Amino acid sequence: MKITSVTDANGITTTTIDTDAVSGGSADFSSQLNEYMKTDSSLNAIFEKAAKSYGVDVELLKAMAKAESDFDPNATSKSGAMGIMQLMPATAKGLGVTDAYDPEQNIMGGAKYIASLLDKYDGNVSYALAAYNAGSGNVDKYGGIPPFEETQNYVTKILGYLQNGGVEVPDRWTSVTGGSDSSEDMLTDALKQLFTREDYEDFLRLFLERLSQRLEEKVSGIGNENSDEKADSDPADNEEADVSDAYIAFRNFGNTNRMAVYLKPSEKILK
Repeated sequence: MKITSVTDANGITTTTIDTDAVSGGSADFSSQLNEYMKTDSSLNAIFEKAAKSYGVDVELLKAMAKAESDFDPNATSKSGAMGIMQLMPATAKGLGVTDAYDPEQNIMGGAKYIASLLDKYDGNVSYALAAYNAGSGNVDKYGGIPPFEETQNYVTKILGYLQNGGVEVPDRWTSVTGGSDSSEDMLTDALKQLFTREDYEDFLRLFLERLSQRLEEKVSGIGNENSDEKADSDPADNEEADVSDAYIAFRNFGNTNRMAVYLKPSEKILK
């Protein structure tokens, strides 16, 4: 996408926006953004794949996901556990999970982990679940389910799900990037995909040009209206009185090097 600003001989500025391959050519931005933020996939299919890959009961995996995050791929606990299966950062890394907020990676990692715990405890589901929640060290220390209320409730909840016929899994999930936990973060990620840095520079340059023009016009108008009334006052006082706080802030910002962060070195906005 390319934003172009052209000023004719009469001082009238016209802005045009040309789409390119980045935004899908003839497709409008709204449809592109909608497509990016609504990439769907079947969670059931992922659970089936994970269960088959690691030899774990698929209903157990689903019950764990229900108890851990209620199938929320963006879930993050206070202790830092991430995603649907609530993998801790160190655990995720050890399992080869590079993006713990990606549902497939997360579920596959969780399945691999519980499979190893089931093997360690000779198929004892209660012990494996307790170790998943509280760590193998605590299970070994207490010779079974640790006397922690959270862990005991966790094991009881999952076993209850299984005894009642399992849990219902949502048909769809919304893909995210980098563990975003809000719609604002998802929008930011989408914009990063759809806009290039050049697009952003063009937009910012146009915005600042318009802002500068409007503020200059406003200050000039105020100065003309009040010139007669303030003729006898100190010129410095007149200048400060005529200039709005917004303009002062804008002028000060323009006089710093911060503008160089956004604009190409060869281009200037403020004179």
